[in-house]
Amino acid sequence: MTIIDQYSGKGLSFTELRDNLHALKDRRLDLVVNSATLEVNSPKTLTTPTLEDAVWAGGVGLPKSDWALTPHAFRQWCAKFNVPSTYLSNLADKESDVKYQDMSIEMMKTHCHVEEKELLLRGIRDDNGDIVGRAILSPSYSIIENYDVLISVLDALAQVRDSHGIGFEASEASISDTHMRARISMPQLSMVSEALLKDYTSPFTGNTGLDNPVVFMGIEIRNSEVGAGSFSLVPSVVIQVCNNGMTLTNDIFRKVHLGSAMDKGVVSQRTMQATMDLISAQTIDKVLEIANPEFLEEKVNELLRLKAKIKTPSLVYDYLQTAFDEVQAKDIFDSFVTGGDNSAFGVAQAITAYSQTPEVHADDALKLDDSAIEHAEILAGA
Repeated sequence: MTIIDQYSGKGLSFTELRDNLHALKDRRLDLVVNSATLEVNSPKTLTTPTLEDAVWAGGVGLPKSDWALTPHAFRQWCAKFNVPSTYLSNLADKESDVKYQDMSIEMMKTHCHVEEKELLLRGIRDDNGDIVGRAILSPSYSIIENYDVLISVLDALAQVRDSHGIGFEASEASISDTHMRARISMPQLSMVSEALLKDYTSPFTGNTGLDNPVVFMGIEIRNSEVGAGSFSLVPSVVIQVCNNGMTLTNDIFRKVHLGSAMDKGVVSQRTMQATMDLISAQTIDKVLEIANPEFLEEKVNELLRLKAKIKTPSLVYDYLQTAFDEVQAKDIFDSFVTGGDNSAFGVAQAITAYSQTPEVHADDALKLDDSAIEHAEILAGA
């Protein structure tokens, strides 16, 4: 388990998320280097030279250091140097044949030295001083830290509460080596919709939608510090009976991480207060846009159009087999049958319920939730 894995997880409380992000922030190490100065001595690992003038959280000066790349960072290196990532990864992973591993090392070394690119390396140091290389980016990448985003958004929500009387409750959160995701619920912005939920039973509790037909407005905070996505605010309709969140991807607000080029050496802490102020302002604008009964009613009416009954369960299973892998298709179908809602909306419910199960990785859960309505729309039109 790497230091990043230690602080990753799904179904976290906001307190756990904040503490994990703060711990990772204190361990981060960012360098802008020329690829020609890097060594490659092990598969999927870059070695930075001694930097006597480096200023970072651990002090001044950074010794020669190995950066063991995460799968995400390795793919980014391959993209930078136009090397097929699957091919190079297969070579590097052949532990039983050192010759293939040596070939992968030589390929990385040659590309680094011959093509000579300026790179932004983002890493995390563990207690032993070992570095996990979590991203390889352009020096023009504008760093927007997960911890800073979370604090700025929560400050903005406090302003909305104080100025407009809109209350919030922290819900579930997750963090992986590529993404942060945190849901905020607005329980006072709720409505009853028996038509939407009357057929549904939660696979987690056995509670029925008819007994608790309440939906309320929510918003998700998303960010990636490693180039896997932009800072985003995603409205969602939260189903109270099961805590399923229907993310409304057509209404996403995004801010791409692009900025001015950074200097060589250690990157200074350039997450400027102006950027955080802008994120706070954009959060307030987005929340005020969605935090009204008319917006919620409009979105619930859109979901009601997915209540078209599906003729036979086999049609659902056949479709799921084309849209997901074999294990996912089976588990989503089981959730669909257990849920009892044999409409296209029931399929969306099944997907978002399955995404909450422990065996689904946080990154996969995000993709599942974002695709749920799209799959339901396809089935509704079938």
